[in-house]
Amino acid sequence: MLQRHLQDTYEYLFDRAHEALKQGGSFAPFGAGIRKTGEQIHANVDLPIETSAPPDHISGLITFFRVDDKENGLMAAGLVFDGRARSDNAQAMCFHIEAANGDAVEVIVPYARREAEIAFDSPQISPVQPEIFTETM
Repeated sequence: MLQRHLQDTYEYLFDRAHEALKQGGSFAPFGAGIRKTGEQIHANVDLPIETSAPPDHISGLITFFRVDDKENGLMAAGLVFDGRARSDNAQAMCFHIEAANGDAVEVIVPYARREAEIAFDSPQISPVQPEIFTETM
């Protein structure tokens, strides 16, 4: 069941990030989660663009998810940002997604803009250390 929640969170994040890219620009990091009630949530961090950087948004999203988990209970949560693939420095959508049991994955999806469309390369998936669902908060 948790695997399904990871997939659902990834698909939600991917679809919204893809929409943002189709509009012509990049996007600030944002997140999504699935509460124990089954409710899908969307998360943004409202920081001033001129004085913040993507790591500030990512840190804020992780904090938001930790608080939301304590208050409402989460089954899965994740975030996405417009970044670069480590392998070849290509533009990429970078995802960090976790299940409440501590399973965490990083998904890197390289892309290229081609005329009016976005061409995606194969996703690169790696297990990573959890940052949202940790014992030490």
